[in-house]
Amino acid sequence: MSSAREVPDWVTLGADESVVWSGHPSFYPVAMSLVVGAVLFVLGPISTVFLPDPWRLVGVVLVVAGLALIGWTYLSHRSTQYVITSNEVYKKTGLVSRQVTSLRMGRIQNTTFTQSFPQRLLSYGDVHIDTAGSGATEIVFESVTDPQRVSRLLTEQLDSHAAAV
Repeated sequence: MSSAREVPDWVTLGADESVVWSGHPSFYPVAMSLVVGAVLFVLGPISTVFLPDPWRLVGVVLVVAGLALIGWTYLSHRSTQYVITSNEVYKKTGLVSRQVTSLRMGRIQNTTFTQSFPQRLLSYGDVHIDTAGSGATEIVFESVTDPQRVSRLLTEQLDSHAAAV
């Protein structure tokens, strides 16, 4: 999780607005891809020792595949970011292109968080943010670390916003 004081370049803060929380998805859901990439990367040089000459190219392919899997997983993971400010909620996705979704606090009707049993063991889950009249979840903070805390911070901002109106 990032510091609450960092302001990403794609977030525009108003005069009295501040960042309350900023974070990325947890690494736990992508850990298996990182492990598989690391195993491929390590098996590449080992396979060149044991394979006959025309098959040694397999080792190079394993190294490249391992590095590509690690790189893609890491970049895909880091390209998703969530921000809660005192006035809005933001979700940014995109590796090559960028998509930013934002909701003003006044539009948010309900928030919930969900965790499966394995997610509870690893302390991550999803925070769902609903708006009035849409009938559907507008933004989901997927796989955030400590979703109960994130949901509580969001509820506190909603309460502050409602009290100010």
